[in-house]
Amino acid sequence: MKFIISRDKPALIYKGTEISYKELVRRILYYSNMLKLEHPEDKVLIFLENRPEIAYAIFSIWERKGISINVDAGSNAIEIAYFLTDAKPKYLYTSNKNLEVAVEALKISGLNIPIINLDEVKVPEKYVGKKDYIEAPMGDSTVLLLYTSGTTGDPKGVMLTMDNLLSNIDNIAKVGLYREIDRVLALLPMHHILPLMGNLILPIKIGGTVIILDDLSSTAIKGALQKYKITLFVGVPRLWEMFHKGIMEKINSSFIPRTLFKIVAKTNNIELGRKIFKKVQDGFGGEMHVMVSGGAKIDPQIIKDFNTLGFRMLEGYGLTETSPILTFTRYGDIRPGSCGGALPGVELKIADDGEIIARGKNIMKGYYNKPKATAEVIDKDGWFHTGDLGEIRDTYLYIVGRKKEMIVLPNGKNINPQDIEDNIMKRTNLISELAITEHKSHLVAIVYPNFSVIEQEGIKNISEAIKWNVVDPYNIEAPNYRKILDIKIVQEELPKTRLGKLRRFKLKDLLEEKKRVIEKIAEPTIEEYLILKKFIENLKGISSTPKDHFELDLGMDSLDFVELLSFVENTFNITIMEEELSQYPTLYDLSKFLHDKGVNITEKENNWSKILNKDIDVFIPKSSVSLKFTKFILTPFFKGYIKINKSGLENIINQPAIFIGNHQSMLDAFILINALNKKILKDTYYLAVSKHFKGSFKKWGADHGNIILLDVDNNLSKTLQAAAMVLRQGKNLVIFPEGARSRDGEMTEFKKAFAILSKTLNIPIQPFVIDGAYKSMPIGSKFPKSTDVDLTFLPPLYPKDLEIDEIVIKSEGLIKKQLKNS
Repeated sequence: MKFIISRDKPALIYKGTEISYKELVRRILYYSNMLKLEHPEDKVLIFLENRPEIAYAIFSIWERKGISINVDAGSNAIEIAYFLTDAKPKYLYTSNKNLEVAVEALKISGLNIPIINLDEVKVPEKYVGKKDYIEAPMGDSTVLLLYTSGTTGDPKGVMLTMDNLLSNIDNIAKVGLYREIDRVLALLPMHHILPLMGNLILPIKIGGTVIILDDLSSTAIKGALQKYKITLFVGVPRLWEMFHKGIMEKINSSFIPRTLFKIVAKTNNIELGRKIFKKVQDGFGGEMHVMVSGGAKIDPQIIKDFNTLGFRMLEGYGLTETSPILTFTRYGDIRPGSCGGALPGVELKIADDGEIIARGKNIMKGYYNKPKATAEVIDKDGWFHTGDLGEIRDTYLYIVGRKKEMIVLPNGKNINPQDIEDNIMKRTNLISELAITEHKSHLVAIVYPNFSVIEQEGIKNISEAIKWNVVDPYNIEAPNYRKILDIKIVQEELPKTRLGKLRRFKLKDLLEEKKRVIEKIAEPTIEEYLILKKFIENLKGISSTPKDHFELDLGMDSLDFVELLSFVENTFNITIMEEELSQYPTLYDLSKFLHDKGVNITEKENNWSKILNKDIDVFIPKSSVSLKFTKFILTPFFKGYIKINKSGLENIINQPAIFIGNHQSMLDAFILINALNKKILKDTYYLAVSKHFKGSFKKWGADHGNIILLDVDNNLSKTLQAAAMVLRQGKNLVIFPEGARSRDGEMTEFKKAFAILSKTLNIPIQPFVIDGAYKSMPIGSKFPKSTDVDLTFLPPLYPKDLEIDEIVIKSEGLIKKQLKNS
């Protein structure tokens, strides 16, 4: 069969150089003369980055009636050795870039296979081929052996025949997706079936032009789109997300474009969007015929927005095993959220268990040397079981999730992790990558933070920020079985394939508790580094290295940061604000900053007494009139609608104390106010976050209600110093040591700030226990339910003979015990 025909039209463009179909045929024929393939099952492995030689290599193998094995150019020697030993090719095509890995792989495999370095192959100018076309094997002959990406384990070799490929090529032509006049931009790696077919085999077969990019920077991509007036662009969701984010940020930053976008979106008129947003169109070359998204499910909003901008963005669905396309949205019937209807020649249905199954000429021959694995996915009636779950509505397919990726909890509940991931990622810019998995019978979020945003926003405690600003709002809305009960922060990208698919089977490795490995690297000798290292190792009781992240490697929390910054101020005579610390997240970063500043080093004693006794400028209310008024107006409410059962009032001591209690609801502070007599109430103070008291009325209420307003999140040291000022003036202070309201009615671990204040200032602890407030007003409720609430005051706890950690443990234990007994 004639697969490529010589002509003067450009076939490939690479680094500004055009390669015509005539020249393409000539070079392929020359390459084919280097191969001696005697049998139809003879194979050649292509270990090559995206470049024109990939085309010469593949089509030269086909010209010799052989099988092309395309593997990831980023593979290591062990991976290549696996492919070599599994497939046993006759030759290995590679380049200077990958030659060293190829040689090492051959050593590992123990095979003796000739390597052809294509950087050393030069087609003589005088060489003339014997014909003006390139042939390819026909019928059921295997022509491609592609290894699956290994999202669930070891890769399997997928055998695709020419009949498989032609069924897809012919059926795509029937729906008018590709045209002979198209200029296709190729940037995705061509060891995957989607870019291999969509960016090379298919456009070359029909006579289009392929522009191959070697530079994958956003600048290079935009430059190629504009220079070559690209008409067809195949991408994966991550690529479209990048473009979408940049475009929408510009549109939303200005009133007129934002308003126009909303108007056009309501019309659902692509042609109108094309005219209104001509500038955006021109940014993509101005002649874009269609954008194609495949490889993974895309956010439907991205498709809607690109359609509003005047682009036809179509979504397809398929697998390597299906050559690849099973379904595609049609030009006049784009339904965001669906990956379209079946291609002509493809039978598609949903099995009883919800799995998508397909049948047709595009279904693979099988897995190479794996008949058992083949039988597991292709049944006796020829139906291929995709492993995906879906629904068919009015002939269009909607993907629900991966069958093997569904999380089944011990209670029998099924969860699609991607649904939760998508939900959370829409809420925040603090996270770069997110994976939800099951661990110890509950859901865990594995988070790779957006460190640039973390630094820009001055966030020093990453875990707390993500827990309370991102995960907690999701948990409030989610049913109990879908709540995330743990968070794991990682410092490297999550394991993915080259097309960006998450390798979920590797997530468990990230959750395993592994012994911390101290990397042996040359340590700085500057004095600032040595002093900081000694302080931090004493503080945390572990060894450290220059690259250690204060929070993620050394486990430093907010109180540790207060001690660190106080030590820096006392030792290096320089003040660093807490929000600035995010710019220096490692031991090396901070010591280098101090060294570059030329600080004056004078080591002094550093302890909590020194920190807490520092005078600060903070407003301490002198009037409690609004507090008394609040007690007065709420008294009927707490006698009739919510009945408070008070006990242990005799345990309240007649001296300044730190009142601590469990935090069940928004009612807690008011319950305590209602229980205390006027004398104690007048001298009892609360700390509150200033952002919650904006507006003159709220501010007045705080200033006349014993409420001290502070930026607790960004300046913990000032918060502690303000608390110490109140206590030194002989006043009481109320602290909820959990730091936040209970999310499920259960008490969480106490933070030790109250214990530091108690021990350092020798102030007794006055514990109280609230039980029933969560039932009345759980988090997320807008109004409390009528119920009884028990408020119990426990005997005081004196710090004299206790260490800080002992105060925390004992206080928490007393309150827990009372809750259990009540």
